[in-house]
Amino acid sequence: MIYAGIGAVIMAVGVLWLIAPAKRPNRVYGYLSYLAKVNPTSFAKAQRWASLYLLLSGLAALILGILIHSLHWDRFFIIWLLTGWLFIILPIAATEDKLYKFLRDRHELPADYVKPDEVKHKRVKGFKD
Repeated sequence: MIYAGIGAVIMAVGVLWLIAPAKRPNRVYGYLSYLAKVNPTSFAKAQRWASLYLLLSGLAALILGILIHSLHWDRFFIIWLLTGWLFIILPIAATEDKLYKFLRDRHELPADYVKPDEVKHKRVKGFKD
């Protein structure tokens, strides 16, 4: 029932953000990231996309939780507990990817933006930044 609980909470947040999206960036309510704060259009799109991805992820977790419960696989709760965070990370990754493509296509991507997967760490002697 761990997935069902996670799915229900994620879906509730998705519905809340879909009904009443954040009007301006703040740290308490709504989807907030570096790409979402680029301009008002990207912020509005980020709120919409994040709510839809949360709904999809929550629905998938809820269905999977009900399936696990109906198959009586609840005794493997440690597996479900250790993998439940995936349903929280996937909507964030999908929203960031969609925002990146949206801003890149409109040529509004910030000049200092570096994709997290493309960060290269070099060995340096002494202290690191």
